[in-house]
Amino acid sequence: MKRFIADERAWADFFITRIGLILFASVLLLSAFKIYPMFIEKEAISGLDATASDITSKIEAVDSVTVPGFRYVHVFDEKDRLVRIGISTEYVAARVNISTPWGERELVHAEPLVVRVYPSNSNWSNTSGLRKKLGDLGAGKNGDVESPLDLSRDKNAVDSMFSSIEHELARTPFVPEMNRSLIIEKVIIHYIDGNRSVERDYVIIYQ
Repeated sequence: MKRFIADERAWADFFITRIGLILFASVLLLSAFKIYPMFIEKEAISGLDATASDITSKIEAVDSVTVPGFRYVHVFDEKDRLVRIGISTEYVAARVNISTPWGERELVHAEPLVVRVYPSNSNWSNTSGLRKKLGDLGAGKNGDVESPLDLSRDKNAVDSMFSSIEHELARTPFVPEMNRSLIIEKVIIHYIDGNRSVERDYVIIYQ
């Protein structure tokens, strides 16, 4: 009888040990399935941060340049071809889809801008388009150094145009094609106020 009880205890210990090992292995497997997607997600977010920050720093660098018409040509990295960029007047956002054991997921990182930037929009798509639009607003004057706008007559219309663009891009950011270069340009709009010249500078983006 005592031997049977001893054997029974041994079997109980055996099964308890086995169950413990199975539970431990299950926890390890679940952890592996959870940690790997977290690692992939963290790596992807770091990449989005780097991509958005790179564009943001280039925009802010162009804004600080005092040379009229200065252009910077940004070429997207090959590794970023699957990233979707959206640029409004206040943010650069980067998005990418990643695959997880639970399906596909979209990751987003937005980088705020300390300067206003005006990408292509429904009013114009590049510098010449902007000058043409200014010519429409300024009775044939396009705001370059040889064709300045009238400050008292035209500035409100120009400010209204840029305000409209800000609202448009807040709703529908500019999405560049990743296989084409991005042009970041400093544009100066010249005004005449009596005998005084007045300048307003803007950073525009287009492809």
